[in-house]
Amino acid sequence: MAQFIEPGSVVGIIGGGVLGYRLALAARRLGMHTVVLAGQGDVALQAADMSLAGEINNEENLKRLASLATVITYADETIDGTLLSRVARAEQLPSGTDILAVTQDRYLEKVYLDDLNMNILPYAQVVTPNDIAKAVETVGFPALLKPIQKGVGVDQQLRLTQPQDVARAAQLLQQRPYIVEAWLDQPEEFSVLVAKVDDQVTVLPVVQNFFDQHQLTASLVPPACDDAVQEEIQRVAGVLAKKMAYNGVFGVELFLTKNRTLYVKRLYPGPQLFGDVLEHTTGYSPYELHLRALLGWPLPTPVVTLPGALLPLRLGDSTAAMTQVQIKPEWQFHFFPEGAPLIGEIAVFGELAELNSSINATEHFHIGTGN
Repeated sequence: MAQFIEPGSVVGIIGGGVLGYRLALAARRLGMHTVVLAGQGDVALQAADMSLAGEINNEENLKRLASLATVITYADETIDGTLLSRVARAEQLPSGTDILAVTQDRYLEKVYLDDLNMNILPYAQVVTPNDIAKAVETVGFPALLKPIQKGVGVDQQLRLTQPQDVARAAQLLQQRPYIVEAWLDQPEEFSVLVAKVDDQVTVLPVVQNFFDQHQLTASLVPPACDDAVQEEIQRVAGVLAKKMAYNGVFGVELFLTKNRTLYVKRLYPGPQLFGDVLEHTTGYSPYELHLRALLGWPLPTPVVTLPGALLPLRLGDSTAAMTQVQIKPEWQFHFFPEGAPLIGEIAVFGELAELNSSINATEHFHIGTGN
């Protein structure tokens, strides 16, 4: 059970990047002190009251963090949950560590979702080169061969469309386990965040996401889909929340096919980049909601009060972003310190047609299509 924790306490954050950075800023707004464990030079350390620069899965580093923090959270799924459970007290980990085991391993994640009767794409595990052909017999063409371990680059994934691809994949297979998963051709992509404190579950508004070369280019609220799709996405998220031993915010990503079939794509611990649009369209920060859950504070029920889109900014967007800063006073800009994997974000408001017109007129940004 999440215990009530007062302002002035210390929130420990494991992991950096923009997510760790924004968690630290949100903790400060709630009156908390922060200690952040992240890699040397990581941007999240700049937002910390106390910074621990080092390897996040080093036992001594984690012990040091645990000795300073009242409560501990993690910015992503790369932390070693077994090690964290060993060095921290249970009351310091209101999110637990079960979600880490599930979200770090693509196969375990599929099994977990399957056991909960979630609608997921056909899949099969691959350990040896001979397993690939057997997996394709189950999954069919087209399919995608992926390392089981999350965080391995997309360059280690291989699309299989014909028997020759299976033979080539068998030759390229490295010494690590994989899964083969069915491939969808240009599905629509949606996500939803859920905030949970013990038995209290708050499912946030559904977000529609757009990608280009596997990178998020825009998040849209409300999504361009009918109410029935949104209700089903929120229902699925609510079922997952009730089954999960977890406090805090977590994310669910889903595919929607052309024949209107929904598939659960994956789970995430903690707030995610796609949820940043909700701060602007509902008035509630998912980072603050996550912390409220960890601190044992009651949760509000955010609703969309202003339609809009959020555009993540990367280094290649810098020149275009500087142009828009000078000519778009109604757009909201948020820039991150130098060294972050993202340079910032732009929030743009309006109905979908208005958003498309305004964003596409930049001739650089777009709500966009692509995979």
